[in-house]
Amino acid sequence: MVFRERPFLLRDFVGKAMRFLDSEEALSMGFVHDRARTLPCKWKCSDESVFGVDLCLYAYTGQYPFDKGRIGGRFNEGAVAAAVHHAPINVDFGGAHVGYETSPAGGRFGRIPRPLHGHSMSADCGALMALVQPFRDLYDEACKNILVFCPPGTRGIVSIPNEFIQPSWSTHRIKLLVDLEALTVGVVPYDADLGYTHKVVGRSLFRLHPRFMETMSKHGLGAQPVPIGRELTAEYFNIFDTGAEIGDDGVPKERVLPYMKHIVSGRDAPAALKIAVISTNLEHNSLTDCVRAEAYRPYSFACFTGVFIDVYDDELEAYVNLFQPLGLNIKPAGRTRDVELAPAEIRAIFDKIELAEPRLPIDQVMGHQRPTRPLEDFVFTPGRYEDV
Repeated sequence: MVFRERPFLLRDFVGKAMRFLDSEEALSMGFVHDRARTLPCKWKCSDESVFGVDLCLYAYTGQYPFDKGRIGGRFNEGAVAAAVHHAPINVDFGGAHVGYETSPAGGRFGRIPRPLHGHSMSADCGALMALVQPFRDLYDEACKNILVFCPPGTRGIVSIPNEFIQPSWSTHRIKLLVDLEALTVGVVPYDADLGYTHKVVGRSLFRLHPRFMETMSKHGLGAQPVPIGRELTAEYFNIFDTGAEIGDDGVPKERVLPYMKHIVSGRDAPAALKIAVISTNLEHNSLTDCVRAEAYRPYSFACFTGVFIDVYDDELEAYVNLFQPLGLNIKPAGRTRDVELAPAEIRAIFDKIELAEPRLPIDQVMGHQRPTRPLEDFVFTPGRYEDV
C-alpha cells in the first residue's frame, strides 16, 4: 500500500504541503494557516544526508525549522511544549530516514556514500541499522542452521539447534526461539533402524506441521537436510533482546523491538526499509497522542509524517531526499481531536496541488537545481529488491 506510488521529491512535497495548508480543504478541516504565527518544525535524525529537510523548510517559510527530533528519527515529546511557546501554530515534517542505492534489480536500502570519507559506503540511518543488525545476523544464522528434509515414509522433519528451542542454551543476548506449536507436531522418536532419527549433538528433531509442508511443497523437499532459509517466516519464531530496557507497562522502551521478527523475516521489503517505515509509524503515534493532550487544546498542529529516502546524486554532488508520506494529522486550535489522512488520501489531494511559491530562492538555498535523476531512478517495488 505504501509504495503503490513513487515517493515525492521532498522539495516538491513541501511545496505542495504549503499550498495545501492555504487551501479551502485545510480550512474545512478547521486549520487556519496564518503564516505570521506559524512555526515550521522537523523531527528527524541528525544525519547530514537528511539535512535537505531543514533547507526545504527554510526556503519555503523563511524560518529555520524548530527541532522536535532525536537521533534515529525519534519524536521528542518534550519539545512540543517549547515549540508552542514560540508560535501557536506548528507545522511538523518528520519521520525516519533510509539510504537508497539505485539498481535495476529493485534498489538497495540501508547504505549511502559518504563524500567526506572518500565516497565509501556507510549505514544510513546508522542508528536504526545498528539496532536491527544483530537481529538480522541471528535470523540469518537460524535460516542457515535450521534444516528441513523429508525422508521416505515421512511427512517432513526439521532439525533445530537447541539454542533456538531453549533460551538458556544460547549465549546470545538476543534470542531467537522457534514456535514449536506453529512449526511442528511433535518430536521424532529415536529408532535404531532409521538413520534419520539419529540426532546430532546439540540438535532436536521434530515432525513438520502439515501447514508448513504445504508452503514447502513447491520446493520438493528431498531426503537430504537443507536450510529452511527465508521460509522461516514471522509466524514460526520469536526474537527478542534479553537486555532491552523495559518500561512500566512491561513493553520495551525501544518500541520497534516487538516488531523485529517481521522486520528481519519479511519478504516484501528489506529490513532497512521496514524498520524505517515501522519506526516512523510508531513515532507518529507518539506525536498524535501528544498533541491531543488538553494542554495543547489552544494550539494548531499540521503534522506531515513519512519516510525520508536519501539518495546521493553524483551529478549534483549532493544528497537528495525523497519522501514517502505515511500520514497527515490536522489538529485545529480549540480541539483535542484531529483529522487523520492516510497515504492514499494524501496522494489523491497532493497530485492535484501546484507547488507554493517559496519565500527564498530554493535553488540557492539547496545549493543546486531541482534534481530529476533520483526520482526517475527509484525503481523499488514490494518483493523486488537487493538486500545489503
